[in-house]
Amino acid sequence: MKMNRVVVSMFAAGILAAPLAHATNGDTMMAVGSENTALGGTGVAHYVGAESMFANPAMLGKSRGREVTGGLVIFRPSVTNDGMGGAAASSAANTSYIPDVSFSSRISDNLTYGVAMAGIAGMGVDYTGAPANTHVIGKTALSILKIVPTLAYNTDSFGLGFSPVLQYGSLAISYNNGNPATGVNPAQNASTNTGYGFTLGGYYNTTPELTLAAAYNSKIKMSYGAQLSAAGTGFGQGTTPGTSVFADNLDQPAEYKAGFSYAAANHFTVTADYRLIQWASAGGYKEFGWKDQSVVALGGKYSGEGYWIGVGYNNSNNPIGVFANGALTPAGNNGGIVNMFNNLMFPGIIKSSYTLGGGYALNKEFELAGSVVYSPKVTSRVDISDAFGMIPGRRFNTTTHSQQSYSVSLRYKF
Repeated sequence: MKMNRVVVSMFAAGILAAPLAHATNGDTMMAVGSENTALGGTGVAHYVGAESMFANPAMLGKSRGREVTGGLVIFRPSVTNDGMGGAAASSAANTSYIPDVSFSSRISDNLTYGVAMAGIAGMGVDYTGAPANTHVIGKTALSILKIVPTLAYNTDSFGLGFSPVLQYGSLAISYNNGNPATGVNPAQNASTNTGYGFTLGGYYNTTPELTLAAAYNSKIKMSYGAQLSAAGTGFGQGTTPGTSVFADNLDQPAEYKAGFSYAAANHFTVTADYRLIQWASAGGYKEFGWKDQSVVALGGKYSGEGYWIGVGYNNSNNPIGVFANGALTPAGNNGGIVNMFNNLMFPGIIKSSYTLGGGYALNKEFELAGSVVYSPKVTSRVDISDAFGMIPGRRFNTTTHSQQSYSVSLRYKF
């Protein structure tokens, strides 16, 4: 038992120390595991192995025997920002390593259990090397790890699954906005928190070829010391008449998910998912004006003798609201300051991703798989005049964000 606690602690430390700077769907990874990633982030109705419990715990009802899957994702985001109208500076937070591990075992003809750990969300930038005369010298890092024990029940035609969720989170915000007196968190200390939630899912085999499925992730309440309130106060938030101080909650939002998987002729499988991520009702994000996000994912897979090849596409709307200079957000926050924080510190603006991957059975027990994700550059320009006491249209901030990621997974069946 002691060794298990040590392993979990080391795994969590590795996740939370990662300088994440990605935001595939807002700040949430679109999938866990190489196969679901290769298929555009689909997986609500498509069983891929033990890691399926992240997409839909009910899918473990399609498992056989026991297996362990471990993987590593290398994220390579490219983010730039022009600060207060200077030349674009590149964020130094340009590489992250995100591990995952999953285990499942069938108990009987109708019951399967499993447990998994993975980094499922993160976002951040590092402009500590940008020119001080034209840029806010800032750094942010949000990292989230989920531990997901799961129990699934199945019959020949349908299945149900439930996962209590334990979540570890870490958030650090630091900056100097050109005046040392208003610098915030110069030691770049992080605040951590633990939250609890659940995932509930089900599937139905309408025919041997077609599976329909749905799942729900509950909101998980998280609070990170005074990271957000201190950062907002340093830019005058709460001192301007009518405005309030940023709250320090940053909840992981609830999600509704639905999808299908269709095994067509000639070894082809087609998958599709729809996700609704409820940023607008999650503490912290709603104060920052984030909107609910719709995500559509499509995947196609060809299975040969001992191998598979998959492609996919993932598309979502930009969840970050933009406010007119001088306006207040629904939570009473200064619109220009919120624009600056979203655009500079948390640029979760990626819209489209193209995916490719494959797997190969090394023998009866081991399978090696990998995937690649490419997300084209997105640009966002917002009015931040309020943040510096200027009239509308006098100061703007522009950020760009693109990303590539590479994953590898090894599966062992026993």
